[in-house]
Amino acid sequence: MTLPSRLLRSRDWNTVSAALYLDPPVAEPFRTAATDDLLVVTVLSGHYTIASASGRTTYHPGSVGLTAPGNTSELRWTALRPDPMESVHIRLRPALFAGATGLPDALVTNDPLVSALGTSLGDAVRRDAPTLYADTMAQALAVQLASHPRRDPGPLGRRQVDRVVGYMHAHLSDDVTLDALAAQANVSKYHFVRLFTRATGRTPHRYLRDLRLRRGAELLAGPESVQRIALACGYRSPGQFATAFRREYGVSPTDYRRGESRSESPTRS
Repeated sequence: MTLPSRLLRSRDWNTVSAALYLDPPVAEPFRTAATDDLLVVTVLSGHYTIASASGRTTYHPGSVGLTAPGNTSELRWTALRPDPMESVHIRLRPALFAGATGLPDALVTNDPLVSALGTSLGDAVRRDAPTLYADTMAQALAVQLASHPRRDPGPLGRRQVDRVVGYMHAHLSDDVTLDALAAQANVSKYHFVRLFTRATGRTPHRYLRDLRLRRGAELLAGPESVQRIALACGYRSPGQFATAFRREYGVSPTDYRRGESRSESPTRS
């Protein structure tokens, strides 16, 4: 991930790091990188509209966006005024949240204390504040964020589902991970399975399996060997593929190819 903003100054303390950025008036869509830290972005100056897969909002001085550990976001923004846009990106390390669960993740949060602490850490970068001060601010920020009520994301939209399914199609032969699928929907992996199942009627594992078997049935109409088809559909061996194929179609891949069954699987993408 390459942040479209220009780094002005940064500082690394014991439990927190912070960096000041000058943000461009327009940012084309880009994806943030997942880390073990809780990312707190506080706007210091400027006014702009910012959008992600989960919605759109307006940022102004004091606005705060949160990215929970392990999560990513696809973002874009456009300035509303000609004044400079500056933000501070604060990374709170995992040690600050030992034992905490359900850390917040939101495009914007309306918490005056979080905003004030974020702004204070931005000032700490400018004046190269001592470690004790920065770590004290970080601890207060972590306590406030850990006390936030856990936000259960709403249902997956059509666009989010399409992105996940498109990723599955493009990676049928790969070892697809839950983290990768959740990133396509821009939700935590802890919510993703439930939300995807609710949206499609199938778990991610079942949906991907159905896509692979349907692709296998299509390839069996051609000259490729069963071994090559198995690998192309994400199975480690022809035997593993044959077992799954027979369970779905009622015949082996070889018999299917011979025309003993051409009944289409009930799977639909």
